[in-house]
Amino acid sequence: MDKINTNNFDFLRIVFAATVAISHLIELSEVTLFKNYASFFNARLAIDGFFVISGFLIAKSYKNSKNVKDYILKRIKRIVPAYFFVILFCALSFCLISTKSLNAYFLNAQFWHYLLANLSFQNYIEPCLPGVFQNNLMCPVNGALWTIKLEEAFYLLIPLFYLITKWKKRNIYILSLIVYLFSIAYFNYFVSENMYRIAKQLPGALAFFTVGIIFFTNFKFFKKWKHYFILPCLILFVLEHFVWHTQLLKPVVYGFMVFYFAYSIKFLNNFGKYGDLTYGVYIYHFPLIQVFVHLGYFKNYNPWLVAVILSLLLIIISAMSWHFLELKYLSENRKARQSNLLSRK
Repeated sequence: MDKINTNNFDFLRIVFAATVAISHLIELSEVTLFKNYASFFNARLAIDGFFVISGFLIAKSYKNSKNVKDYILKRIKRIVPAYFFVILFCALSFCLISTKSLNAYFLNAQFWHYLLANLSFQNYIEPCLPGVFQNNLMCPVNGALWTIKLEEAFYLLIPLFYLITKWKKRNIYILSLIVYLFSIAYFNYFVSENMYRIAKQLPGALAFFTVGIIFFTNFKFFKKWKHYFILPCLILFVLEHFVWHTQLLKPVVYGFMVFYFAYSIKFLNNFGKYGDLTYGVYIYHFPLIQVFVHLGYFKNYNPWLVAVILSLLLIIISAMSWHFLELKYLSENRKARQSNLLSRK
């Protein structure tokens, strides 16, 4: 297990975050030129990749924690500070672009519903603020945050997962298979009923997370035999995703593709040495795009130039969030790993 921390997960996560951000940029900006590139940025695949990596890394975090309390505290410190900041910042500052007066904005029940719903990770209850983004394609302040509650649920399920295998003497592979099959059945049922918005929630997303756990549990085995598994996985993925349009083995084969890439390209191992901007890119991009659309930048100026400026601003905001907000709350082990990355050439 000594090589488990030498990987490309930092690179993969920033690629997935950027894919989601660009996908939302294309959708929210409504720029015709951008729509020609929409097929190259599959947000759903990127999110599924996130879930596989989360399963792997969160299982590792749990195993490396002193106890459940230590594990939960580490998860809270990683997610909550930046998350609460973006919710509160948007809620308080967007009064400046609201169509309502300050009194009407802050005394509006929708404002308080937004705060309560979003601070409790229930973004779907009230995604919009009063008088904000009313003329945009959609009014949600941060439509990307729906996955955060799934991540939180994953965090809570991991201890339960391992406790069941320990207390009830259940085989981890049997339990994983049961969870996987249940997730697949749930997802495919609601897709068949044209209810994708429900299908993608829990437990529909659990299959990818469970696959990540199994890859962590059998790290040495999969790393040793990865070159033999990758071609069949690629073939099955192409068939399921592009030909059959099903999701039966896709979490396994796509998950292995993510695992293979993470442990195969050595020159990307130090990608995160100057900071992990992934979380920042993910949680800040949506409101930033919405503000640019609201101010008419994409309509009034060259949309490519606006997109470049927006991207640079997003990188700066994400870097500031990492160095001044996220980094100080990380566990000592995570800080040590960051220092080790910086020391490598």
